[in-house]
Amino acid sequence: MMLILSLLVLAVCSSEAHAAEAELRVAVAQPLTVPGDVEGNIERMAPLIKEASERGAGLIVFSECAITGYDLKGVGAKAALSLDSREVGKMSKLAKKQRITIIAGLHEKQDGRLYNSACIFFPDGNRVVQRKHNVMDSEKQICPVLPGERKRTLFNVNGFTCAVLICADTGIPGIFDELAGEKCDAIISITAGAGDEKFGMRQSELGNPEKLKKYLDTALTCIGQDMIATSLRLRIAQVACNQSGWKPETGYFHPGGSIVVDHTGETSVVIPPRFVLEHVKADMAIGTIHKKP
Repeated sequence: MMLILSLLVLAVCSSEAHAAEAELRVAVAQPLTVPGDVEGNIERMAPLIKEASERGAGLIVFSECAITGYDLKGVGAKAALSLDSREVGKMSKLAKKQRITIIAGLHEKQDGRLYNSACIFFPDGNRVVQRKHNVMDSEKQICPVLPGERKRTLFNVNGFTCAVLICADTGIPGIFDELAGEKCDAIISITAGAGDEKFGMRQSELGNPEKLKKYLDTALTCIGQDMIATSLRLRIAQVACNQSGWKPETGYFHPGGSIVVDHTGETSVVIPPRFVLEHVKADMAIGTIHKKP
C-alpha cells in the first residue's frame, strides 16, 4: 500500500512539475533590413534562424515587413510578394530545415491588392497569414495598402496559443482583452517604427546638450510600463520586435528594439533601440515565456 501511495504521489508531483515547466523559448531577431532587397534580407535572416534553432528556440520573430523592408518612400512596397512566390517559399524551407516556427512581415500582393502582412511559417510546411488591420493614413499616402480583417487568427507553437498584431494593430480597441478571453498565451507584436534618419542622430552630436537629452529620453523606449502592466493584468505573455537598419544613401533608418515579457511580468529579453546611427547593428536574443497554470 505504501509503495502504491508513494508512486501516486510521485506521479502527481511529476505531472505538476511538467505543467510548471511548460515553456517556449522565443528569439527576437533584428538583421539589418534593406528596403527592396528581398533576397539579401532573407540571406541575412537565414543564419539567425539557424542559430536560434541550435540554441533551442521554438519560435523566431522578425519585424514588420522584414522580408521586403519598410520605408517612408515606398521602396519596400514596390518589392511586394505573392504568397506563392519563390522568395516566400524560401522562408518555408528555412522553417522546415531548421525545425523552427518563423514569424516575418512582408508587403503582400494579391490579385492587384496590396497588404502589409505577417506570415507564420511552421516546420511542417503549413503557414498562417495575418494582415494589418489598422493601416495608418501616412502609410496609405506612401502606397495603397488595404486593411485586413480585424479578427486575429490564433495559431499554435509548441503548445502555446499565439496571435500576431502588426504595429498599429496594438491600438485596435479591446484587442488585448479579447485575445486574453480567447485563451491566447502570447501576443506577438511586429513593428517598423521610425523609417527615416531624422529619428536618429550621429555619435558626434551627443556632445550637444539637446541631442544628448533626446538620446537619453529615447534610449530605452522599448521597455514600456504599459506593456508589462498589460501582461500582468491579463496574465498573457508578449513579444515585440522592431525593424533595424540604416542606409545612408537613401536616408532609411530603423533603430530596432525588441522585448520578451512573460505573463508574470518578467522581462527576459531586451534589445534596446539604437538611435545613434553608428550603433545600428544586427542582433538577436532569446527569451522564455511560460504556460500559465
